[in-house]
Amino acid sequence: MDKDKTFVSIIVPVYNAELYLEECINSILEQTYKNLEIILIDDGSTDNSFEIMKQYSENDSRVQSFSISNSGPGKCRNVGLDIFSGDFVMFVDSDDRICRDLVEILLENLGSSSEIAMCKFSKDIKKIAKGTKKVENQTSIFVDSIKSIYLPGFPSSGPVAKLYGKEIFSELRFPDISMYEDAAISLQVLSIADKVSFVDYYGYYYRFNSESITNKRVSERNLFIFEKTKIMLEFTNENHPEALDIVKTICLNDNDYVMMECTRSNTEIARTLFERLLEQNRDLSKNLGMRKLVYTNRLLLKIALKIMSKIYYNDFVRNIFKKVLGVNNG
Repeated sequence: MDKDKTFVSIIVPVYNAELYLEECINSILEQTYKNLEIILIDDGSTDNSFEIMKQYSENDSRVQSFSISNSGPGKCRNVGLDIFSGDFVMFVDSDDRICRDLVEILLENLGSSSEIAMCKFSKDIKKIAKGTKKVENQTSIFVDSIKSIYLPGFPSSGPVAKLYGKEIFSELRFPDISMYEDAAISLQVLSIADKVSFVDYYGYYYRFNSESITNKRVSERNLFIFEKTKIMLEFTNENHPEALDIVKTICLNDNDYVMMECTRSNTEIARTLFERLLEQNRDLSKNLGMRKLVYTNRLLLKIALKIMSKIYYNDFVRNIFKKVLGVNNG
């Protein structure tokens, strides 16, 4: 593959990101790799995001701007996937930014349009741009790929910090759910990929933005976690039964995170969601050894999750929990 002629598409869902949008777009336009297009999809923003997008489109032919009614980031990404023309595609969230050499580094580690390369990410700006920039692991076996994306530092099931070959999304699209759509198809993505390369480089800065959907207080949208879990388990049962216990562990961890968020909100939907997730976790953990003990005492679990919610967003603490509860312990 002639890397100089390779065309890269970068899809950016945008929602009320006027405070950080210029920084995000500039980080893409300033890439050392220049042969790319930027597809900006506004998701019904109520601030000046779309006006900012249009200015960039007018000033740089590589930037395209579109707007849809508020439908969630999955729908935005699907709009981008229907129109992108690159050999490879990347997703960047509109309040984040990427290192100026990220596309070049990831592209160097891709041999075909059926592969994926990913870097590390962090909310700690001091970590950004650090690392050897070398591949620390490559996988071509489904179970190994799952274990690797859930290692500390990597973005797990999130779509960001990854460069995908176009064949990955030749037919695959994000499901029509308002949250957790990225996790819902994460297994399909790994199953399609011929090879996944993991690069030791903190090339993606993930900004904690209280306005983003995933960081808002618990709402009806969080109920889509049950649809996400259903999609993941059904896909695994039908296509990779050897990975079922690992995927159950992933679903448990996802549920634990949402239960943790529920402890921060004294609303009826938060209380209801907590109880439903606890019930599901008791079922999912039945054959997972000691893990089932976590869910035996509801009160102790709720207290522990409430304490965890105060420290979880620290990178160091989060990575410790990834190691303790991670899929690599089975």
